[in-house]
Amino acid sequence: MDLIASGVVSPGIKMLAQLYGFAGNAAQFAVGHIETLKQADSVLANRCGQVLEAANAGFGVGAETSLILIGVGQGLLGNPLTTASSISAGANPVVMTCAAIGAIHYGWNAMSDSEREALLANVSGAFKVGVEFIRSVTRFAMDVIHALMSRDNLEELRKLVASVAGTFGRHLSDITRALSDRVLEGARYFSGAASGAATLVWSYIPSFAGGVETSTDEPTVRGGKAKSAKVSESSTGRTRRARRSVQ
Repeated sequence: MDLIASGVVSPGIKMLAQLYGFAGNAAQFAVGHIETLKQADSVLANRCGQVLEAANAGFGVGAETSLILIGVGQGLLGNPLTTASSISAGANPVVMTCAAIGAIHYGWNAMSDSEREALLANVSGAFKVGVEFIRSVTRFAMDVIHALMSRDNLEELRKLVASVAGTFGRHLSDITRALSDRVLEGARYFSGAASGAATLVWSYIPSFAGGVETSTDEPTVRGGKAKSAKVSESSTGRTRRARRSVQ
């Protein structure tokens, strides 16, 4: 399979070149990228590399198969799969690929049939390959992910999916469709909003408290004097003399 047939580079390959910062032969990049993943210190990266390698070997049509798989994951994350992507060149390739693998694991079966068909059509148009081929590669990759990934690996993938999806304006729950994820995201949102409101309120307290002035003789409030409860010494004397005269 040649994704650069007759010297014409597909939109999907252009997008990946921009996203990963490579130039030249896409198949050579795919092979080198897989080796980078497999040799990484991270167990998760190593296993994601094995998923891509298995996809290439399983279909025997070239290293570009793994790039299509990455494209499926990127589409699930919210990447429009065009060179107009909001993600700049030079993004961390390992993170981007692991997030794409994670999005396939968490998002593929969560979609409705119509949503899945729309994604397949988008990837097909971007990479200029058939829908059924993309479907087969994705299903194959799902089986490999289930076989290779531990529970800890899947939790790491989940975090990466949430992080990278955010760069495309999406949330984890948009991919997993899980109610628990929506609840957690809502709780974080309201917690942040409440914290911001509290900060705003407390910022006004010093200026409010400063509006009251106190005095040992005549307590006053800005805008007018308060009545004093103090009784003068002369007034007290007159009261005492009046009492003596009566007696």
